[in-house]
Amino acid sequence: MAKEDVKSVTVLQSEEDFGGSPETLYGKSPSGKKKKKKKQARALKPYEKMVFSMAKKYDKASKEYRDRHEKSNKKKKNGWIKDLPKNYSKTISKMGGMGVMGIKLFE
Repeated sequence: MAKEDVKSVTVLQSEEDFGGSPETLYGKSPSGKKKKKKKQARALKPYEKMVFSMAKKYDKASKEYRDRHEKSNKKKKNGWIKDLPKNYSKTISKMGGMGVMGIKLFE
Protein backbone atom coordinates (compact mmCIF):
# COMPACT_ATOMS: atom_id res chain seq x y z
CA MET A 1 0.00 0.00 0.00
CA ALA A 2 1.39 3.40 -1.05
CA LYS A 3 1.82 6.09 1.53
CA GLU A 4 -0.36 9.10 0.68
CA ASP A 5 0.70 12.54 1.87
CA VAL A 6 -1.92 14.92 3.20
CA LYS A 7 -1.13 18.48 2.14
CA SER A 8 -3.77 20.26 4.19
CA VAL A 9 -7.01 19.76 6.10
CA THR A 10 -9.64 22.50 5.82
CA VAL A 11 -12.99 22.61 7.60
CA LEU A 12 -15.92 24.83 6.56
CA GLN A 13 -17.83 26.10 9.58
CA SER A 14 -21.14 27.84 9.07
CA GLU A 15 -24.25 28.80 10.96
CA GLU A 16 -26.25 29.05 7.72
CA ASP A 17 -27.29 26.19 5.44
CA PHE A 18 -24.69 26.82 2.73
CA GLY A 19 -21.08 27.96 2.63
CA GLY A 20 -19.03 29.09 5.55
CA SER A 21 -15.64 30.37 6.49
CA PRO A 22 -12.74 28.01 5.81
CA GLU A 23 -10.45 27.16 8.68
CA THR A 24 -7.22 25.29 7.94
CA LEU A 25 -6.49 22.72 10.63
CA TYR A 26 -3.32 21.25 9.14
CA GLY A 27 -0.92 22.41 6.43
CA LYS A 28 -0.86 25.62 4.42
CA SER A 29 -4.01 27.36 3.24
CA PRO A 30 -4.32 27.80 -0.55
CA SER A 31 -4.55 31.58 -0.15
CA GLY A 32 -0.99 31.61 1.16
CA LYS A 33 0.43 31.16 -2.35
CA LYS A 34 2.76 33.81 -3.70
CA LYS A 35 1.40 36.12 -6.35
CA LYS A 36 3.11 35.55 -9.70
CA LYS A 37 5.18 38.40 -11.03
CA LYS A 38 3.80 40.01 -14.17
CA LYS A 39 5.81 39.17 -17.26
CA GLN A 40 6.23 42.41 -19.15
CA ALA A 41 9.05 44.46 -20.56
CA ARG A 42 9.77 47.57 -18.51
CA ALA A 43 9.66 49.74 -21.64
CA LEU A 44 6.03 48.74 -22.29
CA LYS A 45 4.73 49.77 -18.86
CA PRO A 46 3.81 53.39 -19.78
CA TYR A 47 2.01 52.22 -22.92
CA GLU A 48 0.05 49.65 -20.95
CA LYS A 49 -0.99 52.30 -18.43
CA MET A 50 -2.12 54.61 -21.23
CA VAL A 51 -4.13 51.89 -23.01
CA PHE A 52 -5.68 50.67 -19.76
CA SER A 53 -6.70 54.18 -18.69
CA MET A 54 -8.29 54.77 -22.10
CA ALA A 55 -10.18 51.49 -21.78
CA LYS A 56 -11.47 52.56 -18.35
CA LYS A 57 -12.57 55.92 -19.79
CA TYR A 58 -14.39 54.21 -22.68
CA ASP A 59 -16.06 51.88 -20.20
CA LYS A 60 -17.22 54.80 -18.04
CA ALA A 61 -18.41 56.73 -21.12
CA SER A 62 -20.37 53.80 -22.54
CA LYS A 63 -22.16 53.30 -19.22
CA GLU A 64 -22.95 57.00 -19.07
CA TYR A 65 -24.33 56.93 -22.63
CA ARG A 66 -26.43 53.80 -21.97
CA ASP A 67 -28.00 55.45 -18.92
CA ARG A 68 -28.78 58.65 -20.84
CA HIS A 69 -30.10 56.64 -23.83
CA GLU A 70 -32.55 54.69 -21.66
CA LYS A 71 -33.65 57.85 -19.81
CA SER A 72 -34.34 59.64 -23.12
CA ASN A 73 -36.33 56.66 -24.43
CA LYS A 74 -38.51 56.60 -21.32
CA LYS A 75 -39.25 60.32 -21.49
CA LYS A 76 -40.23 60.67 -25.17
CA LYS A 77 -41.17 58.61 -28.20
CA ASN A 78 -37.95 57.99 -30.19
CA GLY A 79 -36.23 60.00 -27.47
CA TRP A 80 -32.82 58.42 -28.00
CA ILE A 81 -32.53 59.81 -31.55
CA LYS A 82 -33.89 63.22 -30.56
CA ASP A 83 -31.42 63.52 -27.67
CA LEU A 84 -28.47 61.88 -29.44
CA PRO A 85 -26.35 65.04 -29.87
CA LYS A 86 -26.93 66.13 -26.27
CA ASN A 87 -26.34 62.64 -24.84
CA TYR A 88 -23.25 62.10 -26.97
CA SER A 89 -21.68 65.44 -26.08
CA LYS A 90 -22.27 64.94 -22.36
CA THR A 91 -20.79 61.45 -22.60
CA ILE A 92 -17.72 62.75 -24.43
CA SER A 93 -17.21 65.46 -21.82
CA LYS A 94 -17.25 62.77 -19.11
CA MET A 95 -14.67 60.82 -21.10
CA GLY A 96 -12.28 63.72 -21.27
CA GLY A 97 -13.26 65.46 -24.50
CA MET A 98 -12.18 62.95 -27.13
CA GLY A 99 -14.68 61.21 -29.39
CA VAL A 100 -14.34 58.03 -31.35
CA MET A 101 -10.77 57.83 -32.71
CA GLY A 102 -10.15 61.31 -31.30
CA ILE A 103 -12.80 62.97 -33.52
CA LYS A 104 -15.66 64.99 -32.08
CA LEU A 105 -18.93 64.34 -33.89
CA PHE A 106 -20.92 67.19 -32.37
CA GLU A 107 -19.58 70.50 -31.17
